[in-house]
Amino acid sequence: MMPTKHINAALIVFSLLATSAPDLRAQSISRIRVHAGQPLHTVSRYMTGACIEDVNHEVYGGIYSQMIFGESFQEPPAKANDNKARKSAVEPSVGKGTANVSGMWRPFHRGSPTGSFALSTQHPFIGNQSQRITFLAGAGEIGIENKGLNHWGMSFVAGKPYEGHLWVRVEKTTQFWVALESGNGGKTYAKIHLDAKPGDWQRLTFALTPDAADPAGRFVIKLTHPGVIDIGYAFLQPGDWGRYKGLPVRKDVADGLVAQGLTVLRYGGSMVNAPEYRWKKMIGPRDRRPVYKGTWYPYSSNGWGIIDFLEFCQAAGFLAVPDLNVNETPADIGDFIEYVNGPADSPWGRRRAADGHPAPFGLKYIELGNEEAVDESYWKKFRPLAQAIWSKDTSVIPVVGDFAYGEHIADPYHFKGAPRSTSLAAQKQILDFGRANHKPIWFDVHIWNDGPGDPGKQMAVLGELIGWLGKISPGADFKVCVFEENANNHSMRRALGHALVINGLERLGDRVPILCCANCLQCDGQNDNGWNQGLLFLNPSKVWPQPPYYVTQMAARNYLPNCLKVEIEANDPANPLDVTALGGKDGVSVQVINVGEKPIRASVRIDGAPHPLASATLTQIAGQLKDVNTVADPTHTTSMQQVIPIAGDNLDHTFPPRSFTIVRVE
Repeated sequence: MMPTKHINAALIVFSLLATSAPDLRAQSISRIRVHAGQPLHTVSRYMTGACIEDVNHEVYGGIYSQMIFGESFQEPPAKANDNKARKSAVEPSVGKGTANVSGMWRPFHRGSPTGSFALSTQHPFIGNQSQRITFLAGAGEIGIENKGLNHWGMSFVAGKPYEGHLWVRVEKTTQFWVALESGNGGKTYAKIHLDAKPGDWQRLTFALTPDAADPAGRFVIKLTHPGVIDIGYAFLQPGDWGRYKGLPVRKDVADGLVAQGLTVLRYGGSMVNAPEYRWKKMIGPRDRRPVYKGTWYPYSSNGWGIIDFLEFCQAAGFLAVPDLNVNETPADIGDFIEYVNGPADSPWGRRRAADGHPAPFGLKYIELGNEEAVDESYWKKFRPLAQAIWSKDTSVIPVVGDFAYGEHIADPYHFKGAPRSTSLAAQKQILDFGRANHKPIWFDVHIWNDGPGDPGKQMAVLGELIGWLGKISPGADFKVCVFEENANNHSMRRALGHALVINGLERLGDRVPILCCANCLQCDGQNDNGWNQGLLFLNPSKVWPQPPYYVTQMAARNYLPNCLKVEIEANDPANPLDVTALGGKDGVSVQVINVGEKPIRASVRIDGAPHPLASATLTQIAGQLKDVNTVADPTHTTSMQQVIPIAGDNLDHTFPPRSFTIVRVE
């Protein structure tokens, strides 16, 4: 490192030259001037967020530590020709009764037993049915097995404990077994027998420690002697070693999100629009929470819901923004605010404490609805809900679940905006209402970002929307958030688009305090609805980032609080650089995007640097537009970092094609 130098002339010149590789020779030269002493506005710390909802099983089969899929036995039997449901081979079944097994489970037998299976609707433990196993006669075993989401298999780590419980019912004292086995049942890694007593439903706990590892095993419940058992609920998860801070959250997934540098997490999306999506069904013992017909899955689990999300965000240090169904009643919304923020001696605060969380969560924001038609009907729902929120906690900011604006807004009352709205009349009513009550109200507007060609116009339209919201209700206190930046891919193409959104929103001003990239997670191979956009991929045993993940990580690690004035000269119109500069007491960060097919040479000057030059770090991600990371090649496209030596205040580099680069000067 060179000796520290004082910048009396307040000028640093960086000559960024081409690399020596022949195919990367710069085709054009740009000059970038950053005015470190001229901050334009502040930049929110929450521009590096993500959105999580149970789409493509981000939750139920993803972050939720529950390893069993179909734990409540509410799915109908799998059809014989359901290839997706029968991806994994199963052993020969037992007679004609095998159709009577809940669809996420499979029957099996060993030896020569006779028996049957049934979906019992008589006083089920929960929902409409429970699973019955009957062993009539013979020698051997008869039971059911579960391999998790899509029967992909459960990952077992040798020597590590797994814990679980079952709700069962028997008419006579019955001994049965639970076990961890290989996918075809040929090997048993751990087993234990349980004794069920006659009577009503009873909860039996167990612990199993496999003696061998298996990335695609199964969990079984079986009888080895004549008997009948009803099973109402099954739960299996890793011990504390595999969970995040004792929560029902996969530790490797949580660690991946923390390593991404996320600052905010929004829980919601289309899933909140399901009629049965209600927060009061998501509290209390998770094995008693009802299954419901969800937006993305007809037997959605409430085992991990809004309150579990808040607990996770609190543990991980993320700002939490939950989204609730706009058709919740005002009374229920008020109860929710009291549950999450009320004192422990309030009615719903006592319920929160009884549920294991004595201290208030300190929730700051609550979104009402998702991608709604913000019209007269929405306004009539929003007003009493906002009043209910403020009646319990005046500091909580309600967020309008708006949609997207794809066309320019020349007239706020006659334009082609959100697909279900053609004016800002309802937005005006909402803003006037907030102003009359001296309360801030925020709006959630979504952005489509499938690649680098998408953000430009949408940034412009978003700026127009912000301008019109300020004009139609002068003096109203509002901000606009982007809780869903959406795409249908997770490749380098989307990574560049994501970088452009970050740069663009940071330049747009402090009216935009939150950006969440969707979707937070994606189960590998799971894309049955088009939203193929997960930032962090996972399977039962591994997690690995996609290119857009690294863009968020780079921006988070190089955050500075002020957006600086930038001037670009000789920027090639056919292949321009997109540049945003941030500054603060810790230095200057220059964020440069080259979306073109040619490398670009540039010189960067920083006027008015706040303190002596000590070091410069370059972080960069580049690749082909179609590049993704797979389980076989999880680091195919990743960010690279190097400390650039300083010699005479000059640094040499070229911005390669299809790249996002951050130069940090300290």
